[in-house]
Amino acid sequence: MKIHMLAAATLAMLAAAGVHAAPPEQAPHARVLQLDSNSDGVIDRTEAAASTRLAARFDALDANGDGRLQREELRGARKGHGPRGGHRGGHRHAGIDALARLDTDGDGRISRGELEAANAAREARAGADPKRAARTGHRARPDLLAQFDAIDRNRDSLLSRGELRSWSEAQRPQREAEMQRRFDERFSAADLNGDGRLSRVEVDEKMPRIASRFAWLDENGDGVLERNELRPQRGR
Repeated sequence: MKIHMLAAATLAMLAAAGVHAAPPEQAPHARVLQLDSNSDGVIDRTEAAASTRLAARFDALDANGDGRLQREELRGARKGHGPRGGHRGGHRHAGIDALARLDTDGDGRISRGELEAANAAREARAGADPKRAARTGHRARPDLLAQFDAIDRNRDSLLSRGELRSWSEAQRPQREAEMQRRFDERFSAADLNGDGRLSRVEVDEKMPRIASRFAWLDENGDGVLERNELRPQRGR
């Protein structure tokens, strides 16, 4: 009885002192999704700039090379695969490794049929929620199917990890050009007075997700962001 009374008294004192259990930490995936400043369901390179870690891993996570990170690709950011530090090669192909889930029969290869089944499933989900599909610019990984023969170097009608990795590396210049185009579009849209720089007012209005990092990004401290300051720094 004394023990129960002591425990009750202790709880009462803690409550009176305003001591509460710490709220659960926000899930990493939820934090990543907060970067989606225009709420279109994907994160482009400019939005990713608000997170140094995500910006550095953007290419690795962008498995389909469309310059945007979708929900399934962002799972790689949550899991944090690959080594850290100077050994950057481990991150480079994290997006390719995320495609392993398409290997439904577990034979270590991805067939055309497995890709078609995955795309059909995505289309079905999009049909069930057309508004969301419209917001996210729904894609069903058409690149892999359209480029299947080009990726399948040994002509065995199966895509291996090595083949996908080689194809991804070959596509890098094209992806980077597309990412540059998207970056330029976002920057120009935010540059309201057309002076080639972004003021605090312009960032607050057009890129609110990076507004709190304005001073950090403003490397030369001149009160404006130029393209080279806003563009994410990526390791090679």
